[in-house]
Amino acid sequence: MKKEFDRILKQALSPTEEPDTWLNRNILYQAEEMANMAKTGKKKKGRFSVAVAAAAVTLVIGSAAVVAAARYLTPGQIAERNKDQKLVEAFQGEDAVLVNETQEYGGFRVTLLGAVSGKNISEYLAEDHKGQVEDDRFYAAVAIERADGTPMPDTGEEAYGEEAFYVSPYIKGLEPWNYGIMNMGGGYSEFVQDGIQYRLLDMENIDIFADRGLYIGVSSGTFYDNEAYFFDKETGVITRNETYEKVNALFDLPLDPAKGDPQAAEAFLKSMEEEEPTPPMEMSEQDMEVEAWVEGFKTELMEGRIKEDAERIESTVQICKSNGDGTADYSYDLGDKGGGSGVIFLDESFPDQKPGSAAVTGYSFDEEGVASLRIETAVLNEDGTVTFAVYRVKR
Repeated sequence: MKKEFDRILKQALSPTEEPDTWLNRNILYQAEEMANMAKTGKKKKGRFSVAVAAAAVTLVIGSAAVVAAARYLTPGQIAERNKDQKLVEAFQGEDAVLVNETQEYGGFRVTLLGAVSGKNISEYLAEDHKGQVEDDRFYAAVAIERADGTPMPDTGEEAYGEEAFYVSPYIKGLEPWNYGIMNMGGGYSEFVQDGIQYRLLDMENIDIFADRGLYIGVSSGTFYDNEAYFFDKETGVITRNETYEKVNALFDLPLDPAKGDPQAAEAFLKSMEEEEPTPPMEMSEQDMEVEAWVEGFKTELMEGRIKEDAERIESTVQICKSNGDGTADYSYDLGDKGGGSGVIFLDESFPDQKPGSAAVTGYSFDEEGVASLRIETAVLNEDGTVTFAVYRVKR
């Protein structure tokens, strides 16, 4: 660690290599942020020359935030890489929240660089299902690297994606497995530079929850992992599982509580719970074939048998405990083949509550139809737990 710090410091103070404009600006941002947070009173902000900016790094040599400024791209640089000038300007504005907090777990170093939100702050705004432009958005930038310094694979390399990460905001007081980026109209862009993976999250504006408290979590896998975090139902607090051996970084998002809007937040949550009416659709021949296959599988499963052309994916098998409210949670990760997480409703799946009862809790397939089927199953155990497993069609 000391050698790495010395290397960064040497780069920052080298008289033969002038820091670029972005680095200067980022150091200034960090200096101003530290001044604002000083407990001894406000320090006067002013314009620094390049030389003074470099000296600032020396004066605050113990600050991980300033070291991070020299080590990583800024959120603005990440937006510039995406050719989004509006977002570049937003990250440079006074409403941007620069964090630069680093956590290290599971052999990876994760840094929450910063966040910004607002209306029309991006060149790329999508439309919702009603054709309305989604102009009020929230963006957050994260850096991920290997703790031992081994470069992350570039997006064009075959090894890219072998180490998957699920990056999502979470809301204090709400179950993280039910309320995350996939429920917030979210997505992300990603690239690798100098062996560091950068991810830019884009979702509906979650400032409306600022008075409740928000987190940004970065965990291993492509979906939410119930083992990564703990949720206290009484306090609503989300914490890391200290015994989790993979990545499960969790950052408090330092938003101004005054940005919270309880009425808008309740309306947002209500809209998440309400299902959009689905127009009637004619089933294709492939859909009917899949449905018939699943019904046959379900019948045999309930009779204690498994179709001959189905096989269990052993890595998905898990014992799920009841949450005490008639539900049990599950999650599984199949690497580049996807994965899933969700809730098993015990009363609906096992109406007679008889141990050994089995149920199909969900299934998925792609354009290959039956050949691509993955079926999620649950079996009720004597002790009230549930054995969850995924089956697939034998190839």
